[in-house]
Amino acid sequence: METEKLKAAYAQNKVVQAICDHLAERDKNQNETKLHRMLRHLANDGFDLKKSEVIAAFRALEESGCGQYVEGRHGWPSRFVWEVKTLEVSAAARGKQALERDPVENGDVLAEDVELLEHSFVLRPDMVITLELPTDLTRGEATRLAAFVQALPFEQAG
Repeated sequence: METEKLKAAYAQNKVVQAICDHLAERDKNQNETKLHRMLRHLANDGFDLKKSEVIAAFRALEESGCGQYVEGRHGWPSRFVWEVKTLEVSAAARGKQALERDPVENGDVLAEDVELLEHSFVLRPDMVITLELPTDLTRGEATRLAAFVQALPFEQAG
């Protein structure tokens, strides 16, 4: 990681700043960050960003030696693969010392690490519902999810 390049990118690019600030709030390091998830996290943090802006920020992080942006192909999502610990990236960008809280190396599986597949379902002619489900969804999980959806309507049966 080239700390001076990273600091410059952080100072000059509001999206790099938003990504690093978001990473600083996390408790664990990440091995990779999916583009669509980062867009969602930043939207939840109050940022209205275009996909191209986040890709450009990932490219700036790549130029700073933090990892590599991988364009999604053949069903794989676009993502940033980190070559350094994300908590160190966020700290270095902000000129601080990283606080190692609970690294991914301890073997924990994070929700962020689960591969998801996007499914679209036409509920009504004018309404399409999109779900992201694990690629390794089990029958038991599907049954639980189906029972949950069946319990949602408030109307009385028939």
